[in-house]
Amino acid sequence: MSITIKEQLLEKIKSTDNENLLQLLNTDFDFFSKNSDITDGLDEDEINELRQIVNEPDDKDTISLEEYKEITATWRKK
Repeated sequence: MSITIKEQLLEKIKSTDNENLLQLLNTDFDFFSKNSDITDGLDEDEINELRQIVNEPDDKDTISLEEYKEITATWRKK
């Protein structure tokens, strides 16, 4: 008979005295056992800001190698 993931987790929980780990597991279990979503508790402004960030281009804050070299040129001088 194969041991289930639930049984594995229960054994691990029983064998630890690490309160930080147990607190983390408890928090995660509470969060993931609800039908909630990451935006629960955010107001409309926060949701709009999150939408703007998600829709930003991936390379928005990227600079070219040449720009990097120019910016850091003074760092390489002695």
